[in-house]
Amino acid sequence: MRKTALRAALAVATVAGLAVSSGAASATPSVNWEAGLTFYSDNFGTPVANFPNPDGACQPFPATASALVGWSNVENVIAYRSDDCSGQQIWLGTLRTFRPGEFASFSAY
Repeated sequence: MRKTALRAALAVATVAGLAVSSGAASATPSVNWEAGLTFYSDNFGTPVANFPNPDGACQPFPATASALVGWSNVENVIAYRSDDCSGQQIWLGTLRTFRPGEFASFSAY
């Protein structure tokens, strides 16, 4: 239910031109933002990073992101406040909001 509502909201935002207003979205129009793991800013309005096939590797957390959606093949996103995925794990799940800059790295599977 949440993913259906989110998809509808993103479709409306895209039609309104909001989702493609970011440099990341316009620079890579071939990215399928509704696949894999996508990070957003602006209350899910602007995609900032996409990881099409998360494999559990440690990645830098997008600094401007304030939300994430695990669209497909994503079971969990684990965030860290360290740059190297060490220390306390914060399990975010697959649909979550947070403060931009709150986390430094993540792994997803």
